[in-house]
Amino acid sequence: MALDTLAARGRTLALYERYGVLLTDHQRQVVDLYLRSDWSLGEIAAHQGTSRAAVHDLLRRSTRSLLDYEKRLGLLAETARRRRAIGALEKDVQGLRRRIARLEGGT
Repeated sequence: MALDTLAARGRTLALYERYGVLLTDHQRQVVDLYLRSDWSLGEIAAHQGTSRAAVHDLLRRSTRSLLDYEKRLGLLAETARRRRAIGALEKDVQGLRRRIARLEGGT
C-alpha cells in the first residue's frame, strides 16, 4: 500500500484534508481512523465488522481517488507553488531592505 512510509502517509493526509469531502461517508470514516487516529487495519476491521482485506482495499481505493482528485484539480500543487512564490518574494524583500539600509547608512 502507498501508505507504508511516513512521507507517503503525510502526503495522503494532506490529500485527505484537501479532498476528503469528496469521498463517501464510509470512505471518510475509514481513512480518518487510519490516518488521523492511527488505527490499525485490524482495529478498523473489528470496528466496521468486516475483514482486514476489505479495509485495505477500501483504503487503497480511497487513496487512489484522492490522488486522482489532485491530478485533475491540482490544489495541493498550486498551494505549494504559491508558498514557493511567497518565499521568493519574502527573500527579495529582505534583500531590498538590506540594500536600503546600506544606502541609508552610507549617506
